[in-house]
Amino acid sequence: MTATVKAREIQRATLAEMRGDRSRASRHFLAAAHLECVLADDYEQAGQTEMSLRSRISAASCLWRAGKPDEARQMFNDLIQNHPLQQAEIKRIITELEQDYPN
Repeated sequence: MTATVKAREIQRATLAEMRGDRSRASRHFLAAAHLECVLADDYEQAGQTEMSLRSRISAASCLWRAGKPDEARQMFNDLIQNHPLQQAEIKRIITELEQDYPN
């Protein structure tokens, strides 16, 4: 159920973003980020490390799109430290976010 709610929050955020409603988009992206963190912890406890990583990357991306790039960068840096084999992919995502959502 958490995954469904998270997906809906991302959808609402994206639609608000497309309408130019940054305030509403930010609120929905923040909600999605928090739900992704909950999912990441659940996945980690279930031994699903890859799914946990995906949720944490999504959480950081949602934070960035919510207008919190500093928090997102910290989360990405933590992910790189904890998952060094994924460093290239994570840096690619950061580059895309920097281009698409500059501060």
